[in-house]
Amino acid sequence: MNDLQLANRILELLGGNGNVNSVTHCVTRLRVTVNDTKVVQKGELESVPDVIGVNQVGNQTQVILGGKVHDVYDQFIKLVGDTQKSEPVEEEKKGIISRFLDAITSIFNPILPAIIGAGLLKGILIFLMFYEIVSIESDTYQFLNVFSDAAFYFLPILLAYSAANRFKANPYVAASIGGILVHPNLINMMSASDSLTYFGIPVTNASYASSVLPIIMGVWLMAYVERILTKYIPKILKTILVPVLTILIVAPIILIVLGPIGTVIGNGLGEWFIGFYNNFGLLAGALFGAAFPFLVLIGMHVGFAPVMLQSLTTYGVDYIMGLNVASNSAQAGATTAVYLRTKNRDFKAVAGAAALNAIIGITEPALFGVTSKLKKPLIAVSIGGAVGGAIAGYFRVEALGIGTGPIAGVPLFIGPTFIYFIISCVVAYIISFVLTLVIGFEDIPAAATQSVEEVVVSNPETIDELKTTSLLSPLSGEVKKLEEVDDHVFSTKMMGDGVAIIPNIGKVFSPVNGTIVTAFTTGHAVGIKSNDGAEVLIHVGLDTVELEGKPFTMLAKEGDLVHTGDLLVEFDIQAIKDAGYNTITPIVITNSNQYDQIEQLKYGTVREGEAILTLEKKKERNGHNE
Repeated sequence: MNDLQLANRILELLGGNGNVNSVTHCVTRLRVTVNDTKVVQKGELESVPDVIGVNQVGNQTQVILGGKVHDVYDQFIKLVGDTQKSEPVEEEKKGIISRFLDAITSIFNPILPAIIGAGLLKGILIFLMFYEIVSIESDTYQFLNVFSDAAFYFLPILLAYSAANRFKANPYVAASIGGILVHPNLINMMSASDSLTYFGIPVTNASYASSVLPIIMGVWLMAYVERILTKYIPKILKTILVPVLTILIVAPIILIVLGPIGTVIGNGLGEWFIGFYNNFGLLAGALFGAAFPFLVLIGMHVGFAPVMLQSLTTYGVDYIMGLNVASNSAQAGATTAVYLRTKNRDFKAVAGAAALNAIIGITEPALFGVTSKLKKPLIAVSIGGAVGGAIAGYFRVEALGIGTGPIAGVPLFIGPTFIYFIISCVVAYIISFVLTLVIGFEDIPAAATQSVEEVVVSNPETIDELKTTSLLSPLSGEVKKLEEVDDHVFSTKMMGDGVAIIPNIGKVFSPVNGTIVTAFTTGHAVGIKSNDGAEVLIHVGLDTVELEGKPFTMLAKEGDLVHTGDLLVEFDIQAIKDAGYNTITPIVITNSNQYDQIEQLKYGTVREGEAILTLEKKKERNGHNE
């Protein structure tokens, strides 16, 4: 399925456009904040081709897509439109720590690319200096230093914008307040006097460049201030007065109250961790390395970003990064072992790509698509990460920025502890690799059916017969063109070409000989791959997923081998109509791009089992499509 079809499938299983509150993405994950987690069909999402895994963190559903995430995101936002809805998400009741971690995660994820890019650039600059490729006195050095420092120095502005999206405040007003904290005049005022006042109220001297908590706390307050002002200010004056009063109220409170408090908390967290690390480096490294993959699984790993930034700001180096990379190396080792051991060709391809990504430094495909899925390799990852983390902790491995690794992070670790960085990574990789081979895992069974390519190769005499095939009607009723369906996803053929039927009998039969690849638990849709390669989606009614299966009975299950005429689904037509839903049923060839022509044969009334479409395959050469 192409990127648009994949995006549409993900959107459907997330509960449709109405359930999406906001969406963003990181290196490997599509991160969708939903209004109601109960309607998200996580199991179905995990079974979608090209979806490596699914992770739920609070109201955010993370769909792990690996390298496809950018392209799928581009198509996804076209389907959902505005990705920042105005109404706040109704979150499930949870503890204050859980809510705090959810907030930190959603605020930091969008800005991580900027921080990682700046961190790696800083490492490259150190590398160039170390080998005397650039001089510290040169203009080139000065430029590169500015490039690598900017994201950290102006971090309050980046965090302000991201936090405003999280707390549903005006992101541009928030960014302006972030700019106040790093304004050159404010910095000069702070450095020139120890007794600043604002209307007679003392203002504590503090440096907010690269700070984290002050601006997050400030934007949280700003969201409430904006809502109150919006509620009471007359509509005709809102555009002018709301932003002005918001800045006049929030900025002083940050400088007088929240800024000093946030600075004390941030410094305290950083100093506590550094103190614990310095006194118990081996233990701290082992515990963190062992726990890191599980922290990633539940989304808590981003909660350490403020501590890492605080350490960089205060001490010029970070120690958590070395522990992260040791765990990443263990993830790569275990996944490589799975790649070598698995007998499933499709899963071997997934594991191989995931192992390569993990060696570079992107571990989500390995974690969600391989080790956590197989479970036993995750134990090996934890043990390998613990040993590698213990080594990194004992020798105080230093990072010059925040990034990823092993390979991508090499420039960040160039310095006096570089050799111990290499040792910790190699040891973690080897231990997890060997342990995975020793303890083994329950392999994922190979698919029971042959692929289209296998059929063609093993039966070359059938090539001509496969060029043109007929699709039988799965329903009885009135045939309509797909363009007549009152749903732009189907009518514009985003998911593929096909036909639609308004059913008069509540039964869906298999239109082909093939295999069930998708059988929704809600009963409203079923996907079949025919023996000659056609991928057929039958979607009973429009938006009927919202009925949560009440009018439907799904009689098939994924992996079933079916023949034309086999009964797949039963449904109550009148119940669907009474609930206010359209019963028109699109029948879509989701791999339409593999066909030169798809022609509708039937118009008007049709009976189940009659031919309704002809599918003409693209011309083939030497047993393969051109």
